[in-house]
Amino acid sequence: MKHFILRFGKYVLLHFALVLYSFTGVLSKIAGEFPLISWQFILIYGGALSLLVIYAILWQQVLKRMPLSTAFASKAVVIIWGILWGFLIFQEKVHWNVLVGMVFIIAGITLAGGQEKDD
Repeated sequence: MKHFILRFGKYVLLHFALVLYSFTGVLSKIAGEFPLISWQFILIYGGALSLLVIYAILWQQVLKRMPLSTAFASKAVVIIWGILWGFLIFQEKVHWNVLVGMVFIIAGITLAGGQEKDD
């Protein structure tokens, strides 16, 4: 049971870091709607940069706990988060071929994650 909790915890940390990373794209897109030298742009883009700093620290913690191949294969989930953010925040349409692509991404992540050897 302890092994399961530790393994689950490192995946939670990994995916939390990847959600933060994906949200930097949202903030960047929102910042792009404002003039370059405006307090709104600086504040929002500064928030994106701050999330990138937090992500970098979390990513290093993830790499201490799991193989690079597994962690890097899971980065593809950022594409799925980007699609979801676009749909939820920017009301972008999601077509059937995008959904099929999402299924392939999830299958690939699952296959790559299943290759991890127990410590």
